[in-house]
This record gives sequence, C-alpha cells and structure tokens, in this order.
Amino acid sequence: MAAPYQRLSSAAESPTFRYRLAKWLTAVSLLAVVMMAGGSLVYRGAGKLSSSSGMAEPFSSTRLTTSENHSFDETDPTIVAPKALDLAPKNTSCRLQVENLVPATPDGSYTPPSPDHTLLRALDHAASEDYNSYCESWNPDTGFPDTMDSNDDCGTWQDKYKSLHEQRLEQLERLKAGDFESFVHEGVPDYVSYLCFEDPSNRASRGCGGLADRMSGMISVFFYALLTDRAYLAHWQDANPVLLEDLFERPNIDWSFDPDEMRNLFNSNTNSRFLTYEALNSLNQKWGPIGRMMFPQGPSQNFKDLFNASYVEWRSNRAFVIRTFQDSTLYPEKLAQVGLTKDNAFRCITDFLFRPTIGPRRFINAYKQLFEMESVLSIGLQIRTDDSAIMNPEKDSNTLEKWDYFIKCANDLRDAKRQPHHKHVVYFLITDSAKLRDDFVSMNDDISKRRQYVGDQADDVTMVVTGLPIEHIESKAIQHKYIHNNTQAMEHQDRAQMTAGVNSAVIENWLLSYTDYRLISRQGFGKLAAFHSKNAHTTIGMPKNDRKEHAVDCSNPHSFISYDTLSTWWSLG
Repeated sequence: MAAPYQRLSSAAESPTFRYRLAKWLTAVSLLAVVMMAGGSLVYRGAGKLSSSSGMAEPFSSTRLTTSENHSFDETDPTIVAPKALDLAPKNTSCRLQVENLVPATPDGSYTPPSPDHTLLRALDHAASEDYNSYCESWNPDTGFPDTMDSNDDCGTWQDKYKSLHEQRLEQLERLKAGDFESFVHEGVPDYVSYLCFEDPSNRASRGCGGLADRMSGMISVFFYALLTDRAYLAHWQDANPVLLEDLFERPNIDWSFDPDEMRNLFNSNTNSRFLTYEALNSLNQKWGPIGRMMFPQGPSQNFKDLFNASYVEWRSNRAFVIRTFQDSTLYPEKLAQVGLTKDNAFRCITDFLFRPTIGPRRFINAYKQLFEMESVLSIGLQIRTDDSAIMNPEKDSNTLEKWDYFIKCANDLRDAKRQPHHKHVVYFLITDSAKLRDDFVSMNDDISKRRQYVGDQADDVTMVVTGLPIEHIESKAIQHKYIHNNTQAMEHQDRAQMTAGVNSAVIENWLLSYTDYRLISRQGFGKLAAFHSKNAHTTIGMPKNDRKEHAVDCSNPHSFISYDTLSTWWSLG
C-alpha cells in the first residue's frame, strides 16, 4: 500500500513542517551572519605588517569577547552581567619579556630593575585587542608611549604662570647683579622656596619626612606661589637621600636653585625694598596650627597678606590645598575660573611641577598600560605594616592571614564594580613587607590558596607587584629605633641603595594612582596616590591591623573616602 507514503509526503507540505523548515533556515542564516562578522574581524587586521619581519602577523585561534554594543540593565537583579567574550585574534608573534620591557636610559640616569613577571602574567589574561595594542605600542629602544602628561582637565592657568615664573627668574638675575634701577617701572618681584635639609640638631630625624610628607609640602608651597604671583623654587639637600633634580624632571618651570645663594642675597640687608627674607617652618604641624598659620583672619584671608618678605624660605611637610577649598571664601571661585577644583588641584599641580625621570617613567608606563585596559579591572592594595619590616626583614611576621581583610575588601569591591567588559581583574599590591609581598604573589601558583582568599572568581584574578626594592625614603630617621650603632649606620648608608629606594617609592605611588580603585592604609603614602588619581571617588581607607574588625563594607557605594576626610590624615591635605 502506498497510502502511508502519501501521508508522509503531504505531511512534509504541512504547516508544521514549513514552520520547522523556516526555523531551521533562520538558524542557518544567523550562523552565517556570525561567521561573516567573525571573518571581518579576522581579515580586518590580517594584512598588518610586523615591524620586524615585514610579513603579515600570524594569529592564534580566536577567543570570544562581548560586543561593545551589548547592554544590559544593571538595576535588574535578575540579570547577571555576562563575562567579556573575545572574538579578536591574539597576536602570537608578540614575544615580550620582562628583561627587555624597560630599556636602559640613554643618558645614564637611573634605570629601575626589570618589572616583575606578574605583569606579563596578568597581561596574558587581557582581551586580545588590549593584548595586541600593548604589544604594538612597545618599542625596544624607548619602551611604551609616554602619556603621563595627558592632563586635559587641568584648566588654563599653566601658561600664565609659566610666563610669570620666567619673568621672575629674569628679574632675579638683575637682583643678583644689583641692577635695582632697572625696576623703575616694575614692582618688587617675589619668590618662595620649598627647602628640605637635614637637621643637625636631631640626627635621628632628617626633618622632611617620607615621600608623601615631602610632596605634601612641595605641592602646597607651590599652591601658595600660584595664588600670590611668586616664583616657585624647590630643593632637597644632596644625600637627603638624593637631589630632587635626580628624582624628577622639570616639565614646565625650572624650580632648581641654590638655597645658600638665595638666602645670602635676600638676607644681605643691601636693599630693604627689593631684598627681604623670611624663614617659615611648618614641619610636623597639626590641623589647628596650620589653620591658624594660613587663615589668621578667617575664611576671607588673602594669602598675599600673610608673609611680607620678597623671598620666603619654607620648610614644610604638611599640605593645605584641599583645606583651602574647604575653608576659604576667597579662592575656590577664583580657582574654578582657571580650571582648578578640589578634585583635580593636587594632581594637576603635581604633574605640572614634577615628572619622574625617564627610567622610572618607562617602568611606570609598562604597568600603566595594563591598568588602563578596557578589559582589565585594576584594584590597588597599599598595605603599610611597620618600619620593622624594612629594617629587620628577618623578623618580618606579616602574612596574608594577618592582612586578609584587605583581600576581602578587594573581593567585595571587585564584585560591586566589575562590568561585562572586564575580562580579567588585577590586584596590585604595594607594601613595605617583602614577606607579605611574596605570600601575596604565591597565590598565582597556588590555586587552593587563591580560592581561599579570592573566592569563586579566583581564576579571573591575577596578583601583580612591581618587585622593586623596598626602602623608606628617610631610613636614617627610622634606623635609630632598630639599629644600636646608629651613627655608623647613618654615615655608611649605600647611596645606590637609597637612589633605588626613593625611585621605587615614586614609581609605586604613581602606579597606585593609576589603578581603577585603591585600598589604602591610614598614612600619607596611599593618600598621596588618592590625591593624584583622576577620580576623587575611587579610594577606600582601611583601618590598622589591630582595628580590622572596623573595616568598612567595601561593596557599599558610600564606602569611598572623600578628599575632605583624607585631608585630615597624616601630613594633612
């Protein structure tokens, strides 16, 4: 009988069959679209020539990444943010090695050690597009592109001040020559200097403090200069621990000077109108005395009325920049008119005055490129243990278990801030404890330890460090607490060791400011990085270890610490 076959034939033409056929054809069409889209991504860059061979770069098998056009409702608790997928082909010809990542400086200035291997380990987890961009931007002779001066939100004050400063330096040469008559149509030029020198009356203390203390003083003295039309000068005594000119370049104004020459000129009593001198000392002052010093007449205080000498020599390790935006009724509006605000003033002034020298800058750029990747969420952890970890490393007892509340905070912050485009997460640790740093890095190879501390997303997190030498910028000031033969220790300190140590402090502080978020100990170093960051609402203050039960809920959007609060911390703001 043929009837059953007739029924099958008619069924093939039935509405049900046609629906299924249409559904199948639709699926095939969608698959074709996906394949064509993937092909366009592959062939778009396939013809790009390798800089070394002139041949088209080979590509590895593709990995999936989320489209930039993909969106989802973050407010809907039923929708889970998808992980980033990666369709871009990865450049397999890229063969970066930490040993040659930071080229030696061409001028013989300080070159840091090679970056830590954890940098490239984290890089390998970035999206292919970011990975390829990192590889392509590296130059074997110069390293990575120098983008440290790319502050496009700092206002319009720079050129005007540069002109003023150059005029003041030209006038200074006339003052040195005793050519007072040439000022007949000019007012008296004013100057202010930041000065750091060793206090001979107290050999256990070098007087200026660590990097954060010194930067707080230097930035604030310039802030005063900017508001009073004074030329700004700065000096660190040689071997205290290094010359300021050996640590920073002068990208916009020449602040270098001879303090003895300047003091002798203005304190010579040869011309009471043009040459007058006043020495200020605000070292280690607390909130109250600084307020009375800068605002004796209250919120309407004009800084030009504070100090009358034509040359003010200022020793300071305390800041009042944020304080001025808080307390003054005169300056916030004026500063806003030229583009300076509470959120950007510290950063903009820092980058205007000081640029790390080329060796440290190349090191910084190698990490900065990673932290700025679209596919990477970077969280900095700055854990200040105590001075004994530096001076007596053999007795260092710091471990992950002791400081686990920093890791827990990072985990909570990660879960709250990770977005679909974040393919990978980097925890970047800065600490004064070599033992803690080693324990932290060991999580990369110990999956059970990583899961214990990092949690369910352990495979998505890489621990990154610089591996740089750990030194305190004022190690002579802390040695007396741990070394009995203090005089010998101070007289025979290794200069190369201190040069490496102070450059390490600058490198790590700048890098901490470039992470997306940062958790900082309650002292000056982390606060300086927070002030230098591009977002005022990306820092969480952490309690000391003996009060870790009081740590904030880092998943709470209100857990970020304000600049107003930070300005009350060590070295003020």
